[in-house]
Amino acid sequence: MRLETKPPQSLVISPLSGQTLAEYWIAPSTAIAYPVKAGQYIQIIDIEGTQCSDFLAFAGEQFAEELDGTVTRTLNGLAVPQAGLHGKYFSQTMRPLFEVIQDTCDRHDSFLLACTARYYEDAGYPGHPSCSENFNTVLQPYGITPRPGWAALNFFFNTSVDCTGAVVSAESWSRPGDYVLLRASCDLLCASSACPDDIDPANGWQPTPIQVRIYQATETFPRAIGRRFVPDAPVQLTQDSGFTPSIRQLTDDLAEYNGYWVPNRFAHSGIQAEYWALRQRAVLIDLSALRKFEVQGADAGQLLQLAFSRDLQKLAVRQSAYGCLLNPHGGIIDDGIVFRLTEADYRYVGNCDGDARWLQKVAQQYGLTVQINPASDRWHNLALQGPLCRDILRPLLEIEPDQEINELDELGYFRFAAVKVAGIPILLSRTGYTGELGYELFVAPDRGAELWQGLMLAGQPYDLLPMGMLALDRARIEAGLLSAGREFDDLTSPYQAGIGWAVGLKKPDFIGKAALLKLKEHPPRVAVGLMLAGNEVAGYGQCIYPIGDRFRVGTITSGTFSPILNQSIAMAQVVPEYAELGLELEVGFVDGRKRRIKATVGPLAAYDPTKSRVRA
Repeated sequence: MRLETKPPQSLVISPLSGQTLAEYWIAPSTAIAYPVKAGQYIQIIDIEGTQCSDFLAFAGEQFAEELDGTVTRTLNGLAVPQAGLHGKYFSQTMRPLFEVIQDTCDRHDSFLLACTARYYEDAGYPGHPSCSENFNTVLQPYGITPRPGWAALNFFFNTSVDCTGAVVSAESWSRPGDYVLLRASCDLLCASSACPDDIDPANGWQPTPIQVRIYQATETFPRAIGRRFVPDAPVQLTQDSGFTPSIRQLTDDLAEYNGYWVPNRFAHSGIQAEYWALRQRAVLIDLSALRKFEVQGADAGQLLQLAFSRDLQKLAVRQSAYGCLLNPHGGIIDDGIVFRLTEADYRYVGNCDGDARWLQKVAQQYGLTVQINPASDRWHNLALQGPLCRDILRPLLEIEPDQEINELDELGYFRFAAVKVAGIPILLSRTGYTGELGYELFVAPDRGAELWQGLMLAGQPYDLLPMGMLALDRARIEAGLLSAGREFDDLTSPYQAGIGWAVGLKKPDFIGKAALLKLKEHPPRVAVGLMLAGNEVAGYGQCIYPIGDRFRVGTITSGTFSPILNQSIAMAQVVPEYAELGLELEVGFVDGRKRRIKATVGPLAAYDPTKSRVRA
């Protein structure tokens, strides 16, 4: 097919590596309708950036079935329009119409109205073109009845629903060349627009073109979500770890997390079975989404001593330490582990790509000679956790002769060694995120499948199970372990998050020390554990009250039901005056007034608070 209008050559975006069947150019402030066959791919491209594109889809005889917001949200378990995309979209008869394969923007609106003539009239612009009117024009030849407003999937439209239910919007987050890739589940008539809105920031005040490409059904494009860890960074698509091909043979319930595909749960076992395998036997967890950075150079130790909360001068070679990167006001940028590889070489394992930028900024500020090299693509890691994990690992282990240990049992807590497991070179670390005895195994990605299969085979006599993120989250809450965005952010100090023990205040100087000296004496809140009366699970952000009072004294950060304790538990942050062990408080459900559940203050780690199991 020909382009509707030939675009300037400089604006043509390179297609995906597949055969293009059709190509459409949508001029600013216009719309088009186009057919798509079942299985074909639809790529909708924002050519210049910050341009919204509304999307409609119709199926069935005389196009009687259409994209339905209520059905789609219901089947995806969401009540209101959201910022972002669902995995699949449905008609009013629950027929799957299409699924999302790739998305490089990650900021869209589902099913608010495409802009209407009424919107522009109310804003003082009568006669202004609208997406809904443009859709009416291009759909008329197909016998589709016009409407004053079309409920559309609004690609690149930066909207969200706030806590009061109000819709707020701002300039689109899309950058030049950002796109969404869909796959048709049945024969469709589609309509796409290049939104004409130039009276508010939605399109950066200047409507620009949209491009649509159709690809053959025989193409195979991997599922991926694009991420930019800072606005000026290149987009990174979701990737597999070295273990993901093996994991896909055991489950198709995977979710995007921190740029990787991770399993939520595994088929034929599920959250409960995985959880009990961890607490009673052993489990295998893919934690490759963690970020790894090599910190090397003459001043590597000095840099980490300035940026990291722990006193690393006490750290021996082949020893690691948990702590956090701090900002000048004492907030936590990220938590992670520093590994001392040699006298001068370190590895930092955290959660964010931005950690490297922060370390580089500190190095420049202090004039330090340091090289910070991302190593996440060279080291993927499994966690083998549970009371029987040592028994599984012991017969597979070959210890290199210069590692200061002769057998697995000599590897102490937060120590690591270069070894071979089932003949595969790895770095073996006595660390984990579960509250159980455990090890992390760092391996080259091209040996990942081999390591996974070797461990699963060795674990069969012990009934080893793979573990997904849902069961892992339950375990880490029981163990009182922090999660970014829940227990901490860059406005939360270690003393508020419950890891004040990880701050080396005796160090001569480090970033945030002056602020932390004050915060240690008077933290605005402190972290506690709660044991709830009844089985209801407290949710993030729910408020905590004194018994019978209306004023708040804290909020829930994470909650779960603990099978091993047979108790609903939560992690919370409360004002210090209400942090006494054994004190009874109330958690507010619904609006915090009509329904309250009593809760008793306890240690942050409800399960094994003395950490005797992980140190075993």
